[in-house]
Amino acid sequence: MAATRNRDPAPPIQLQNLHRNLSTEGLPRGALLRGEERYFVDRAIELLVEGALAVGQEVCRHDTGDPEFSLPALLDDLGAAPLFASARCVVVRGADPLLKKQGKDPSPFTRAALAFLGSERAGSMVIAGRSIRVDHAVAKAIAKVGGPILSCRKLWDSPPPWDPDPRKVELAIWARSRGEELGVRLSPEDGAYLAAAVGNDLSAIDTQLEKLRRGGGRALREVVGWESGGNPWKCADALLSGHPGRGLAAVEALFRAGFHSDRDGKTEVAPEALNAMLLGALRSKARQGLVGARALARGAPLGEAADRAGVPGRKLARDEFARAVQQRDAAGWHRAWEEIAELDRRNRRNATLDANDYHRLALSLRTTTGPDARGGRSR
Repeated sequence: MAATRNRDPAPPIQLQNLHRNLSTEGLPRGALLRGEERYFVDRAIELLVEGALAVGQEVCRHDTGDPEFSLPALLDDLGAAPLFASARCVVVRGADPLLKKQGKDPSPFTRAALAFLGSERAGSMVIAGRSIRVDHAVAKAIAKVGGPILSCRKLWDSPPPWDPDPRKVELAIWARSRGEELGVRLSPEDGAYLAAAVGNDLSAIDTQLEKLRRGGGRALREVVGWESGGNPWKCADALLSGHPGRGLAAVEALFRAGFHSDRDGKTEVAPEALNAMLLGALRSKARQGLVGARALARGAPLGEAADRAGVPGRKLARDEFARAVQQRDAAGWHRAWEEIAELDRRNRRNATLDANDYHRLALSLRTTTGPDARGGRSR
């Protein structure tokens, strides 16, 4: 996941703001937590529940992912007075399906939540969901009563093309900051290694930091082994970037830990499957580069070159193509295409390709000089 522009502050900043506002302004009437990063959702809920308990509210938790989830029980908690406290804090996880309309009518949960937020009855409500829209009626009602709406997105775990320094990746910066909180001081290089080795799993990074804290002064690489997988498409981008260090690191991640698919939750580690995915991505990207570079050599503007190469019309795809196609001339792209085609032929002849074959490809396609060109920044 590469960095792009984002209007909201980073999730750690939003959590800091929530903690400060709870101390100065007290518990909000309602709060909405949007996004797929469970680590940030959990911590936001912890802060809000602590605030509710501090003012004597009874906490009632509901989760649509729980086999024992009951919509009538949730609606009762929102509509009825509490038995053992003067007020109730209702926490709802996985609220996305509960907020969907039933035909043209609001869902029962939407109606109950709006009634709760619009009433004068004491209490609070916390709603969490992966993709709740900010223009949903409940989100607007929470904003109207002054409640926070937090974006609990995943942190960016790969550098943008315009600044490939892995030490500046959002995930690496967070790892160092979290280490400081736990009393573990990490250098920028250590933060980059930890983020890359563990992957975009904040709870797992927390675990590794705790191991470091108890490690008796042992070096980072003695405590933290390489666990993170790779991505064939990102790996292809890195191999064709002209920076061997990036290419070597991406290949190591892919072949040592496999490819984890967010779609089905499975991790593919079979070399045959990894080779097929990686070679397919390399062929596609090298073909785009070759067609685009030839068009540019004939005087075509970038937009026309992208059209001829079959690049989608999305701005991000066009920007990435513009940066990639100009990394080498048409002759350089033709050589890259031939080398990839030869690897593909070997793979189809049942030759066993491994990370070393792609290491040689990364070094052959380098377009940079200095430490990175020699693989000095490889993980």
